[in-house]
Amino acid sequence: MLQDVPLFHNVDFKHVGGATPELVLLNKHGEVLERIDIKKMSQEEINNLVLKKGFYKKAAKEEEVPREYKEGPYIEKEL
Repeated sequence: MLQDVPLFHNVDFKHVGGATPELVLLNKHGEVLERIDIKKMSQEEINNLVLKKGFYKKAAKEEEVPREYKEGPYIEKEL
């Protein structure tokens, strides 16, 4: 997931030493909406989870993000 973070729009990585790795979903005000433990997940599983949550993954860093993905709310999808 770490090497893929720059490809995902509106996804940031923050290392917190000693903490269990988790995906934290925030609203536009920075309030926590959901926390998901990702400790036992593979990179592919994490990527699929982020895609399922409705985030956009660019093919290349320079790719323009489609208008409908510029801001949330993101709609969860069936993959």
